[in-house]
Amino acid sequence: MSQTTISQYSAAAFAGMLDGVGPKNIRSYAAEEAIPVAYPVKLGTDAAKEVLKATAGAGVIGFAIHDHAREQNGAGLVQFAATDSVNVLTQGRFWINTSDAVVAGAVANLTTATGFLTDAAVAAGIEAFTQVSVKFVTATTGPGLALVEVK
Repeated sequence: MSQTTISQYSAAAFAGMLDGVGPKNIRSYAAEEAIPVAYPVKLGTDAAKEVLKATAGAGVIGFAIHDHAREQNGAGLVQFAATDSVNVLTQGRFWINTSDAVVAGAVANLTTATGFLTDAAVAAGIEAFTQVSVKFVTATTGPGLALVEVK
């Protein structure tokens, strides 16, 4: 989709964008299905080579990171197609969408319906990560972008 408008001031970041500070660990896998950028992923059928969208906090190994080779589709979604090479951040900082207001320093949990993160307590539709640790580095006053650190 081509760009039809431009703003004088751009956003500070976008979902899936790496933070320039600190060490990072990024591994490449093949997408076993379409995976949106900044979405949590789990190992796929071939655990050594493939990843799938995570639908639960358990099993998440990292997050699909933007690689500047993707275009927005007509619905405004940026994603990796099935069989594309996916960059998976397993350690480091990046920007991600939140489902509500979050507090810096809080532990991040997964909103299973959207793949967004929240600092709300584990409940129906909100699950804790079991294989990675994710904390908010910045706060939001509502749904939006926050910087998180994955360990």
